[in-house]
Amino acid sequence: MGTFRRTNLFYGVDHEQVYAALEEFWLQQGHTLRREDVNNVNLDSYELHERRGDWTVLEWTKGWEWDLRRRAQLHVSRTLDCPGLLVFIYDDDFWGCELFHHGTVIDQFQQESDVRGSFFDDLPIEGRPDLLLAAFPALGLDPDHARGYLTHYSIYDPWYDEVDWEDDNDPLNQPVRPDDGFGRLDGGVYWNFQHFLGVEPAPVRHRFTTAPSAP
Repeated sequence: MGTFRRTNLFYGVDHEQVYAALEEFWLQQGHTLRREDVNNVNLDSYELHERRGDWTVLEWTKGWEWDLRRRAQLHVSRTLDCPGLLVFIYDDDFWGCELFHHGTVIDQFQQESDVRGSFFDDLPIEGRPDLLLAAFPALGLDPDHARGYLTHYSIYDPWYDEVDWEDDNDPLNQPVRPDDGFGRLDGGVYWNFQHFLGVEPAPVRHRFTTAPSAP
């Protein structure tokens, strides 16, 4: 089985602020946050990491519920007035992201454009590098690299069958930056993209699940 991950990246705010905003959102939905052992990596729970540099990272639980958890991220953005992203990888096959600020979705991207499913419905998914750069001006992101990461493809593209997915040197699937571990058409860009933004590993500070509040 490949990798399935959904990750929120909140910019310029710390983990305690994010936790408080999430707690507020879920209370409004009739749920409480139930703390779990931060050291137990085998639990199916949210992992809220310590702020490291510019970013606070929230790893989602398993499963593909796509409405409430996206509404939760927008509540955090609105409450803390911070920009952020949802980045995901689906079965190692393709990755995507959703950009938001002031509690509003700004842009969406999905690497494999023929797969809609329950991700972004019929909304545009081409991704706009200019909006990404404008959301995080202090990061000084390279426009050419941003365009490279937001490369999407269709399995109906004339050149698609010519891609050699096993060849690390295939010119159709070159990495965006020399130190990237994946080609620009690989689902593993999920990790390359976060490194491009300056996201760094950090300890888990809160591990929790949501549970309906007692009547």
